[in-house]
Order: sequence, then C-alpha cells, then structure tokens
Amino acid sequence: MSPPAIAQNVDLLVTHTTIAAGADGIKRSTEFSERMVRRENQVWVERVVPKSWHSAGEHAHADKAHKHLDVAVAARWITQDGAGKLRVRLASKEDKVLVDVDKTDFANIDFDGSWFAAYHLIDPAALKAMKRACKKGDLTSYLSTDKARQLRVVWNDRLQLPVLVESVSGASSKKTVVEVKPPGKTLPWQVTQQYTRKDYSDYLD
Repeated sequence: MSPPAIAQNVDLLVTHTTIAAGADGIKRSTEFSERMVRRENQVWVERVVPKSWHSAGEHAHADKAHKHLDVAVAARWITQDGAGKLRVRLASKEDKVLVDVDKTDFANIDFDGSWFAAYHLIDPAALKAMKRACKKGDLTSYLSTDKARQLRVVWNDRLQLPVLVESVSGASSKKTVVEVKPPGKTLPWQVTQQYTRKDYSDYLD
C-alpha cells in the first residue's frame, strides 16, 4: 500500500528522551536526536552526532584493519517501490559506503520491516486502538491507559505524523518530540551516488 494521499514531503528533527528508573534508586536519562527526510516513496533517518563527539579521524585510526559499520550512527535509507517492496540501505559518511540490508537482517539493525512506521514515525493504524481526546487545528490528541503504561500521542492530521509521543510506566518514561524543519538544498541520499556499494553480509563474521 502507498502512504495516504494527504501525507506530505517534510524535513524533521526528531528528539527521543528516555528516563529509566533503576532498582538502585537512580534515574538515568538518555537523549538523542535524528534528522528525518520524507519524500514520496523515500525516507531518510540520520542520527545527529556533533563532530567533536565522533570524528572521522578517530574512527579511521582506531583499527585500520577492522571491518566495522556503526549501525546506530549510519543513516537509514528506506524506499518502497510500486509493488510495495521495501529496500533498506545504510549509508556511512565516514566510510563512504552504501550498504544494502536484506530482509533477513532487518532485526540486526533494529528495523521491524514496517513501511508505515518508518514513513509516519508510528503506524497510523495504532491510533485506532486509542481514545481520541481532543482536536485543535491540525492536531489531534489520543490517549491510551492500562495498568502498565500511559500513552499519549499528538497527531498532525495534515502531515500524517506525530508531533509528540509520550509514554509513562511507573517512574520510567519515554518521550519523542518532532519538529518540522526547512527543507535542505539537496536531498541527503544524492551524495551516496559516490559511495562504495556493499551488502550487510560483508560485515558479518
């Protein structure tokens, strides 16, 4: 199936924050951001990593003989053809490689195989199981509460994606905040035309 007709091309900054409450009484907070570019049948998701945190020089000199692909940092490029078939690739700026990932290896890169979840950040079908709380302009809030977890989604009906996903389970919580950004001058996957092509299996021992 194709995405809903009203879904639009969009550039996003997606920030994920997790607070985990440990049995030792310590709360640990983790936060990271991703850049997402959505164009018709293509989705590009790339971790935002400050240059000073993970330089190409450090990576190159760590082990010249290594066969290594940083799955967490590599950009994920997902496309869907007219027949609904997905193609998933990982793009590494540091190594200048574009890696094809077979369906059998989706789990290794933490991809569940859902085009709708990739395209809309969450599968819109999940909203059907939630209670519609209120609507204001383009935004509709949905709630779901059970004994284990409280879930809140603020959905942008025009863009067909959430602007907020927040779940609370006891003293632990997860929050995803989505911001619309101006489109870039070029599409991120255009640079991969110069990359070396590889298969994910090339990195398996």
